[in-house]
Amino acid sequence: MKKISKYIYVALVSVLITSCTPQKENTSIIVDVISKLTFHDVANTQISYGTVYDIDSNEYKTLQIGKYEWFAQNLRTKKLQDGTPIPIISENETWANTKEPACCSYNNNECTEVTGMLYNYKTVQTNQICPEGWEVASDSAWIDLANNLGGVDKAGVSLKANNVWNEKQKTTNESGFSAVPAGFREREGAYYIMGKNAIWWSADAHNNENAKYFYIDNNESLNGSHIVREVGLSIRCVKKQ
Repeated sequence: MKKISKYIYVALVSVLITSCTPQKENTSIIVDVISKLTFHDVANTQISYGTVYDIDSNEYKTLQIGKYEWFAQNLRTKKLQDGTPIPIISENETWANTKEPACCSYNNNECTEVTGMLYNYKTVQTNQICPEGWEVASDSAWIDLANNLGGVDKAGVSLKANNVWNEKQKTTNESGFSAVPAGFREREGAYYIMGKNAIWWSADAHNNENAKYFYIDNNESLNGSHIVREVGLSIRCVKKQ
């Protein structure tokens, strides 16, 4: 683990020094590093995780935080609960124009148990993306998460996986949530900020054009905002109440 940690820190520092804005050409090193991680590399080994499977037979670790049982990993299924395939779109123009549920993996590389897939909001709206008995985390679930981890201003510290974020950032992963900066896909199709931000959909819409999301960046907080529905974000599932 020390070798992995050192490599990641060097890669992150070199990326952040060369660029203050998201630029794909300057993030190839950290993208390669994150894409090779396993869940064991980022998990809190002091936590006793549960296990659940999606329709593709992917395994996920779970844990209880506050009122909710959470996935400790980003969703990576490529099918809805009823077995309907979710189109995997690599072409930028097709991604920008689709009006249907769609998913992709960062830079169109193979997704991993750490990075997961990125989904547009149409996929969230199906209410069939998480395994049976589970659902996309809503605003209330995210707020409960933050409240159980010291409040929104400090929750990011215990949510972030160790050995992945910039070494200047405070991380403990005390919660076991094991958040990794998996980036996102903008509506025009470009991939950005792997190594800098972790961004997840909320199940709640904001208005007819935008939906809500929660994110962690280089600060200590867990923040919420809203964004156009055509972007590709990560998903965390929670067990239905």
